[in-house]
Amino acid sequence: MGVIKRQGIKQSLVNFIGVAIGALSTLTIYANEKEAYGLARFLLGTSLFFAPFISLGFTSVAIRFFPEFKENSERYRGFLGLLLLTVAFGATIFLGLSWLFRDALLEMYRDKSPLFQQFLPYLVPLSILTAFFQIFYNYCINFQRITVPAIFQNGIKLSLPVLLLLFTGGYLSLVGVANGIVLNFVIVVLGMAGYLYGLGEWHWRLDWSFMSRERWGRVWNYAAYGLAGSVGSILAIRIDEIMIPTLIDFRSNGIYAIAAFIGNTIMIPGNALIHLASPVIAQAIKDDNLTEVARIYRRVSTNLTLVGLFFFIGIIASVTDLFALMPKSHDLTEAFAVVLFIGLARIVDMITSVNNQIINYSPYYRFGMFAILLMGGINIAFNLWLIPRFGIIGAALATLASLSIYNLIKLLFIYYRYRIQPFSRQTLYLLGWAAVVYGLSTAYPSQGRALLDLVLRSVLITVLYLPVVLYFRISEDFSELAEQTWARVKSFLFPRR
Repeated sequence: MGVIKRQGIKQSLVNFIGVAIGALSTLTIYANEKEAYGLARFLLGTSLFFAPFISLGFTSVAIRFFPEFKENSERYRGFLGLLLLTVAFGATIFLGLSWLFRDALLEMYRDKSPLFQQFLPYLVPLSILTAFFQIFYNYCINFQRITVPAIFQNGIKLSLPVLLLLFTGGYLSLVGVANGIVLNFVIVVLGMAGYLYGLGEWHWRLDWSFMSRERWGRVWNYAAYGLAGSVGSILAIRIDEIMIPTLIDFRSNGIYAIAAFIGNTIMIPGNALIHLASPVIAQAIKDDNLTEVARIYRRVSTNLTLVGLFFFIGIIASVTDLFALMPKSHDLTEAFAVVLFIGLARIVDMITSVNNQIINYSPYYRFGMFAILLMGGINIAFNLWLIPRFGIIGAALATLASLSIYNLIKLLFIYYRYRIQPFSRQTLYLLGWAAVVYGLSTAYPSQGRALLDLVLRSVLITVLYLPVVLYFRISEDFSELAEQTWARVKSFLFPRR
């Protein structure tokens, strides 16, 4: 547990630094080069979509079947070789199909921006490199080594702003930016391979005799589910990065990506709560302790709602001031609505609590895969309908609608199977008080200076929101945490003699 704890803390630190760099870059560099940023998001998002097909779903196999290959074998029977061979096979098929349908694909985008025809070929190496990186990343998890892989994973958050700064300064063309993105992934893939070699875990000679027909069947069956789940997640969460450039243009994709980043920050503090609750839920379901599952379901919902609403009203009340601080802020006229709808989608996700975890750790885990695939299909349909009518606001509306339907389906399924649901009176209290605080914050008179208004309005919301929810103990967990923190502060400031 000591290694897991240390690696977890280090990974959290790396991810926090990555988020901070991403936030700073989004609010400054990316806002100044919206078309270039939109192109980069299209390349990265589309390569993520193709990667599961190239790996043939073996990204999930890398963790699930490692214990079988590890048992009584110091070199794990060449399990890494099986993974790399599968990705190489998938990459070969992908290369062949790309070459075979190249002219047809380019013809599809003939009437679009010339950037499409120029940069579509970059998707081939990017997708293949992404597939190899994902295999290496998951394989490293088996050795409880996640800090260095997390650094490589966040590499694009450091390299992309540098590339766009060079583009702004005239040192790089858009082609140079695309080449730099590919080079970034070449470096991280080679770096991951070198890291595994340095750990002494580079064992790739596969023991073919170990691969019985029964084991092959189980591996491919699990890979198929993994492929479906991965594709469903991308269709549900990242399809807008692919569809906005296709239906509108790269510049609009850049604006949308900036606004979506701001809206999605609402979820960041809640991720830690979900991760902490996950093993407890898994154990409670294993023990068939539905009382404990129901208690966690509601408790986490209350905590996530408290945190989510606090950040949501803070962001919505101050986002126009934030936009005013960005370069070329006149381009962001539609961005407020995007932040609003993306933020609402995240609030829906947080209020409905850990329904993903309950389903995935239950005997009905296959339903989760079908649900995410259904959400992906719904999201595509809504995007095709709403983007031509409302532009990037339509993409945000599609996310809100599809995520709401997805969570409603999961809520109804869990209630049907277990007769439990996450809502309580605390949910209503938090929603009501958040509405009051937001209304009061909008009544605050502007000082005419964006930075000052942003700071003062944020302080006002904090002073109004947090003391009330803590005083009335709407969340026992947060009230206890506040009391413990205050006790430590007092003991530090006024130590007993």
